[in-house]
Amino acid sequence: MITEERAFYILQLEQTASAEEIVARYESLKDQYRKIKDETEDLRTRLAYQLKQIELDDVFIFFRRKQRI
Repeated sequence: MITEERAFYILQLEQTASAEEIVARYESLKDQYRKIKDETEDLRTRLAYQLKQIELDDVFIFFRRKQRI
């Protein structure tokens, strides 16, 4: 289960971040992880970055439920 503290840690943001900063960071990391996953041939790396993308989606859902974004 994701906590607010963990969500901000995953996004590498301060807890005072605005909704716009949260969404921007989410989109930036999602794109970055997708690019790394798509460009690598190593299966372990692909799976690791796919898990990171899932984790980011969980954070996004967490903030939506908490009405932070």
